[in-house]
Amino acid sequence: MGRAGVAAFIAITLAARLARAEPPPAPAAAPLSPAAATSTATAVATTTPPAADAAPGAVDDGAFGAALRGYHAALLTRHLGPQDLRLEEVTARVAEGESLVGAGRVDEAIARLGEIVEHPQFELFADSPQGRAAVFRLGDALAIAGIDEPARAYLRRLVDPKTDGTDVWTRRAVRRLVDVALESGEFTAVAKDLSRVPATAPEEVRGEIAYMNGREREAAGDPDGALTAYGSVTQSCRFWAEATYLSALIQVEKGHYKDGEDLLCRVADPKRSASTVPAFADEKFFAVRDLARLGLGRIAHEQGRNDDARYYYYLVPRDSDRLAEALYEAATTRYEKKDYEGAHELLDELSALGAHHRYEDEAAVLGAWVDLARCKFADADKKLVDFVARYEPVRDAARKIADDDVAMRRLLTAVRDGSDAGGAEVAGASNEVVRTIAALVRVDPAYDRALRRRAVLEREASALVHAMSAIGDMQRALATNGGVRPAEAAAGAGASDDAEQAKQARDAVEGVARELSALESAGAPADRVQEMRTALHELEARLSRAASSAAPAADGTAPGADLPDLLRGDAAKGAAFAARIGGARKELAASEAALARDALKRLDLRLSRLLRRARLGRIESVLGRKRALEVEVEAIRLGYLPQDAVDSLDAVRYLEDNEEYWPFEGDDWPDEYVGSDIR
Repeated sequence: MGRAGVAAFIAITLAARLARAEPPPAPAAAPLSPAAATSTATAVATTTPPAADAAPGAVDDGAFGAALRGYHAALLTRHLGPQDLRLEEVTARVAEGESLVGAGRVDEAIARLGEIVEHPQFELFADSPQGRAAVFRLGDALAIAGIDEPARAYLRRLVDPKTDGTDVWTRRAVRRLVDVALESGEFTAVAKDLSRVPATAPEEVRGEIAYMNGREREAAGDPDGALTAYGSVTQSCRFWAEATYLSALIQVEKGHYKDGEDLLCRVADPKRSASTVPAFADEKFFAVRDLARLGLGRIAHEQGRNDDARYYYYLVPRDSDRLAEALYEAATTRYEKKDYEGAHELLDELSALGAHHRYEDEAAVLGAWVDLARCKFADADKKLVDFVARYEPVRDAARKIADDDVAMRRLLTAVRDGSDAGGAEVAGASNEVVRTIAALVRVDPAYDRALRRRAVLEREASALVHAMSAIGDMQRALATNGGVRPAEAAAGAGASDDAEQAKQARDAVEGVARELSALESAGAPADRVQEMRTALHELEARLSRAASSAAPAADGTAPGADLPDLLRGDAAKGAAFAARIGGARKELAASEAALARDALKRLDLRLSRLLRRARLGRIESVLGRKRALEVEVEAIRLGYLPQDAVDSLDAVRYLEDNEEYWPFEGDDWPDEYVGSDIR
């Protein structure tokens, strides 16, 4: 690739990155609602979906496509980059983009595919299978990166009513748009994107849209509308099991237990996996099936049908992630039916799993109460003593972690990733205590959405740094390698200095913040931590001053269409974005911390309740043993031996003077015949 080709690629790449950067939103510190959990790295300008009668090839993608088209036009004016586009190049670029996405290099895939899709001559191939594949791959890559609005805009181009919904790329675009809606919670916006899908589309395509509409109605507080939408999802759709399960939950919430049970039986039927189309019997189907069986058990338990509940819980397979849940709830049903031996056996089976689970604390207390009901007072007291000794440190450690942002972040990261929390080394607690907290803590789904927003922000902030560096390189190349320095360059020198000052301040702030976090987690002296905190505040003030100096550059005259003008405008825009990232990062961190503390607070309340119950249980065990002794004394007074004295070596002490005791000597006598031999 010659110098012109390299320049073209760099320009298109940085245009793609800058077009994706957005002034980050200001999230509230309170828990996020699904509607507020939108992506933090969409286009600069707010976009609206196209009208229903818009041209199929039109795309309203805000600044993303506009920036790429502007750079293409500027490069063509200067005779840089490829002038013509061939079908073979489109095909090769689609394969390259798919390979890059598979390797996790999503940013490169977006840049490479965007360069082709926004090429001035791409319209020649837009309706070809290769062209539609390129548009889908670009929209899919943007969706993977969490850049939802541009992703929706490109995927919307493929929703063509002329194809009657049977085109393979139309079906794939509908599926991907539904996935975007489910991940981001933007159901209403995606519903407008899919409004052009005809009613004659294939059944599975209409089922995708119906399921998304049901989720939207349920989020809007319209359960009847959600039931209607879920009811139109057929078994040919990948969301049939989810739609049926959610319909059952709505019926149960309405108090219609019979209708809810009938719906759950459709999913939980043991013969269902054999009759379900293999394409839809994936891991998600089996996970929903296990949830449906748990739901059936809970309905039967609620109605006092404990034997039916035990059967439904028994259907949960041994390899299910819900097995511990099923065993605990089944033991509860047996306990309430006064089948204490059955409850004891189920709790023993649960304990034999040998793994942490979310009900291990409640199962331990239930086991003690089962022993109390079986009059095993010593066993119950031992279990309660062990429970207090084990879970009191867990509760205390959870309180310490809630006061330490670094420890809290490490713990919840391990919980979310499914990694071993014992290696997190949080709050000075032992590995086993940390593992127990990780198993018991129940994080609100809003926390996952907040983490997703922050991950997108951090990724795009990193990409913005590279884009700003590429802009500087391109500006220097245009000014020195045969280019002509624009007359406005001298006027923009001050803005460049301000941008460089802002970059240095950002680097310093990030370095001091990392050092401060390390000092706090290591338990450094308070004066040293305060000194670092003061330095951090000073650097943040310096960054704010640099941002305010760079802001006028972004608000000045509109950039021209030439390449130096575009680069200068993007440099000012990037500086303005970078100045706002620090504040957005702080607010997102505060939102995450609030959600995490809420989860640990709920764990604290739960363990405190169970610890109080365990202490009350010890009182019950003492009273039970006292009553057992009274019954035994009364039985001896009446001439009955207690059960533990029967066939006991200590039985002699219970005999009177006129009684004799012959100890057991076994079943074999010396003169007994064994076969034909005499022993």
